[in-house]
Amino acid sequence: MDYQVSVVGGGISGALAALYLGKSRVKTCLIDRGKPSQRLSNPYIGKTTSLNLSSIASLRDVGIWEDIKKNAQEFNEIYVWDAEGSSSVQFKAEEISRNDLGVIVHNNIILESIYSMLEQISEVTLIEEESLKEISQDQNKIELTSDSGLRIASELLIGADGSLSKVRDFSRIPIRTWSYEQLAIVSSVTTEVPLDKTAFQIFTDTGPIALLPLMVGENVASLIWSTDEAYGKKLLELDNDELCKELRLKTEDKFGDISFNETINSFPLHQLHAKKFYKGRAVLIGDSAHTIHPLAGQGLNLGIADAQEITELVISANRSGKILYDEEMLRSYSRRREPESYKMIALMEAFKRGFGSENLLVKLGRSFAFDFANKTKPLKQRLIKEAAGII
Repeated sequence: MDYQVSVVGGGISGALAALYLGKSRVKTCLIDRGKPSQRLSNPYIGKTTSLNLSSIASLRDVGIWEDIKKNAQEFNEIYVWDAEGSSSVQFKAEEISRNDLGVIVHNNIILESIYSMLEQISEVTLIEEESLKEISQDQNKIELTSDSGLRIASELLIGADGSLSKVRDFSRIPIRTWSYEQLAIVSSVTTEVPLDKTAFQIFTDTGPIALLPLMVGENVASLIWSTDEAYGKKLLELDNDELCKELRLKTEDKFGDISFNETINSFPLHQLHAKKFYKGRAVLIGDSAHTIHPLAGQGLNLGIADAQEITELVISANRSGKILYDEEMLRSYSRRREPESYKMIALMEAFKRGFGSENLLVKLGRSFAFDFANKTKPLKQRLIKEAAGII
């Protein structure tokens, strides 16, 4: 089977890339080892994401935002405090003349909207439950072979198959990776004290805690609790009541009673980035190219920006009647997206080192940084715009 572009990985970044391409009449094949198009009986569970204003604009452009918006919770403030140093900083949308800074939404809601539209686009062929076995390239095409023997040829391959990317491995694209030596504990909780439209980040002596508003009227929040590995393993041995007590303690009881609404999940945290974002006819987007600490809430936003960037270049080439594999085009994609990834990686490493230190001078420095950010309007506005994805 021959296509102009093949996309491996049917998560949000990969499916969105296929949607961009298909809507612009680029013949595309989307392949996934699972069944990402399968509708869930309850999509309001599982991972959530914080979509910034740039990602919202991208989803609006592709025609699915209004559908997602119905099930997304807006937030207009980010409140950060250092439990160790008793310092805090508030970032408000009104400080950059905006109504909101972004939304919190379940990943399953986004996927459901993407696949609902993909069903209507004949230019996209969806192949599910097929795993990648090998990749071969020549001067004219790149060919994928699945475990079942299916062969798919295209001019360009987009790898969106996650941090354990087979596209990246088969293309022999080198990576750099290290462990944060932390666990992420994630779930949905109900709080006694309402979050309203505020996203909270609390830096504690054992790692950062994020509480993000999911349903304002019902005080439901998304919890992302990043902890040192040893402490995290102890937390996972607690029953729900004991875990809630510990969470109240770590958040200084600012949210009152806390109860869990769904299963508690956990996963190890590590950083990974590809040393280059393409090789030959294979190009990487999303977690295949970079994974970062969930603290910033920017992982999926980076992936959406990757998908938009590469597909805009491909669509432009197709409209001009050019071949879709072009070294300069892929070099241009790499030049634009790699620095954004490195910037976020460096920021997360700075947070990890700065807030993971027991050094008194470092703690004093944190307090000074919070105070300085609060009082320096141009800096604060820049930080707010960075968080909202509008720089």
